[in-house]
Amino acid sequence: MIFPPENFEQLRLFIVKVNQGDVDFSIGRKSLRALQIMISEPEIVAVNNIVELATVIQLSPASLTRLAKLLGFNGFNQLQKIFKEKSKKANHFYSDNLKKLLAESSTSISSIINKQHDDMINNLQRSISHINEQSWQKATNLLAQKHRIFIFGYRQSSAIASILRYGLALIRPNVQMLVQADHGVAIALGQLRKGDLLVLLGSAPYSNVTIKIASLAKKQHCQILSITDTKLSPLNDFADVALYIPTVSSFYANSMVENCFFIESLLSLTAIELGGSALNNLQQHEQLLADLAVST
Repeated sequence: MIFPPENFEQLRLFIVKVNQGDVDFSIGRKSLRALQIMISEPEIVAVNNIVELATVIQLSPASLTRLAKLLGFNGFNQLQKIFKEKSKKANHFYSDNLKKLLAESSTSISSIINKQHDDMINNLQRSISHINEQSWQKATNLLAQKHRIFIFGYRQSSAIASILRYGLALIRPNVQMLVQADHGVAIALGQLRKGDLLVLLGSAPYSNVTIKIASLAKKQHCQILSITDTKLSPLNDFADVALYIPTVSSFYANSMVENCFFIESLLSLTAIELGGSALNNLQQHEQLLADLAVST
């Protein structure tokens, strides 16, 4: 760990490791809780002075100063600076990946495709070997048993969210996307009730929209299932259950192949959990398709 952290992501990853017990760091319970709030809602740190922030996170200004120095900063202003820089800094995830791909442009078409294939196979094999069956069973139980389920994915993850929603709605009722085309995020969040299940999908570079939705849904006492890329994902800060699907490949954006594979596996496991009710729902769906003359 570099002290003080050079940027927001270094600070976030450090706190994740502290919570997981991977590093020994002497910090009081109230200070750790305050720091977790700051990490989950970085904008409140960026825009408030030390007195205003102290009120929001319920920690005295003096304790905030001590916390900053504990992390290696000269004082609160230096700590706040990395939160301010986070909101200004552009993310180069996609362009950096494309630069790597362009560096290989002299190779043959088959070699490029074979490299993508090898990345996919390696990711799948590594993920399968590290599956946490307890987490997958919990996720399956939630998807089968929760009365109402909402699903959300932003940017590229919205495509996987749609696949999950379609497959799940075939085998059980009360499944919908959190944000419909004609509704905003605020209206959608207002529909959530205590005990609902919110499934969030997201990988690096993590969307601030998804993280904010996770934070607000948690405050509304929803259960959260995160489907993300690593144990260090910020979505895990709010999740009751987390599943990890890698997205790193030679592609210039996140690879969706592994997501599709594991989402199909998750849906199959949920159908098995539901048993006869899943079969009844599918048969009703097939009858509706026949009545509508949609399929032959």
